[in-house]
Amino acid sequence: MNLIIRPQFWSDLEAGVAYLAEKASPEIAGQWHDEIIAAVKRVECRPDLGRPRHDLVPAGIRSLIIHRYHRYLLFYRWHDDTVEVLRIKQGMMDLPKLFG
Repeated sequence: MNLIIRPQFWSDLEAGVAYLAEKASPEIAGQWHDEIIAAVKRVECRPDLGRPRHDLVPAGIRSLIIHRYHRYLLFYRWHDDTVEVLRIKQGMMDLPKLFG
């Protein structure tokens, strides 16, 4: 499986770590980071894990709930032998606006 990670994902990850380090603790921020990276590895191996998001554009976006941090969703697309990781965001955001 080919893995493409978009720059916006890295920006989201960095912002999330910085936020959690300030608002919670550096330890929590590190755990969150590790859980996000583990989720990326899971979808790389099993891209069918996430649910299709017909409410988001472009077509083909899927989302996966992050196990230990249920408010966060990993957004990605899967086609043929390629997984394209798009974003990591809280699911309570205006997601169609985020992707539209």
